[in-house]
Amino acid sequence: MAEVRRNTRQDWLSVPRRREDERLDPHVYKRGVNGLTVEEATSRAYPRVMEILRRSGEEYSQFEGRLVRQTIRACLISQVSRANLYRIAGILVADRRDEGAHLGHSLALAYVAALRKAFLPGLSAGERVETPFGPGEVRYVSGDGMDAAVALDGGGAAREVWLPAAHLLRENEEPEHRAAS
Repeated sequence: MAEVRRNTRQDWLSVPRRREDERLDPHVYKRGVNGLTVEEATSRAYPRVMEILRRSGEEYSQFEGRLVRQTIRACLISQVSRANLYRIAGILVADRRDEGAHLGHSLALAYVAALRKAFLPGLSAGERVETPFGPGEVRYVSGDGMDAAVALDGGGAAREVWLPAAHLLRENEEPEHRAAS
């Protein structure tokens, strides 16, 4: 009999760490993925991903670049390999070239959507969000994904708030399109 696969995730994709004890916490550990800090890994991955995406002939806004960088950082915190980040960018560019996929849409935004779908379906540490108190970065997510600690921008000393995930909005995401956690 033929084996039926219910999971549409391809075998070569990294599996993001779901539990807190499986995740790399960049705010506690100095060295993470392959001996690099999250910031070092991000500074290596981001230019290469943008170079791959620019092969489509598109130019990207500062907002799109920042969104790609932040999503890459969140993926690295969830321990997604840089190789997979490059593969997905390459696949999007090849699909546009060969099949005309994502015409009329920015490949940078398509890339962010693909990473979120594959690796960050729920809220994840390292993501930028809007809160009722202003923008910030998710530092921790509860095991059930219902609550998150967010370090708010500005305000001097490390000001963190613990909020229900329903009150948080990812950048470039509209409330009615937010995935239910």
